[in-house]
Amino acid sequence: MTVRWALAIEWMLATTLALVLTHLAVEIVGFALLGWALLVTLPLTGGVIGGLPLGVFQWIVLRRHMQADGSWTVFTLLGCFGAWTMGCILAAVAFVPRQGLTQWSAFLCFAIPTPIVGLAQATVLRRWSPHTRVWVLASTAGWTGFVAVEIFRQSALSRVNQLAGALVSWCAGYAAASSVGATLLGGAVAGAITGIALSMAVRRS
Repeated sequence: MTVRWALAIEWMLATTLALVLTHLAVEIVGFALLGWALLVTLPLTGGVIGGLPLGVFQWIVLRRHMQADGSWTVFTLLGCFGAWTMGCILAAVAFVPRQGLTQWSAFLCFAIPTPIVGLAQATVLRRWSPHTRVWVLASTAGWTGFVAVEIFRQSALSRVNQLAGALVSWCAGYAAASSVGATLLGGAVAGAITGIALSMAVRRS
């Protein structure tokens, strides 16, 4: 296996693992401790909750292949916070009383801000590669794919959801469902697209 493909595969695995662990943690804490309060706090903290572990796991991979410092984690956190916050604002604007959001409205609200993640990370990536435009495009495509899976395929990988639901139920002390299967699938999509783009960008530099 070449170094390029090793980087892409490690990146995909790290991205997927970070998202899945974060999803499970939110479900466990939400069902076991916060309950409905999670719906109030998540719009304010979701970007941080998701961005921090994502940045850390990706930084671990970068550190193995390049001289990466903690700035990748910081800018990933900022990018995720910005994209999530803007998505929540757009969703609030598009929300229709008594009807809520349609799937397509929700998709557009959270897909539109996805370039923010890649733009923030490009600030660090340009240290190793001048091909930051390719990275921003790939990042946008990857995270748009992630949003699409989360919204349109919420019941994906039902067996995974059943196993995760059993874990969440055990932690919460009562029956609870999980939708981590969509996050697993969507994370793999986002990780694969951005991982391939990263390996090609670094190789071409």
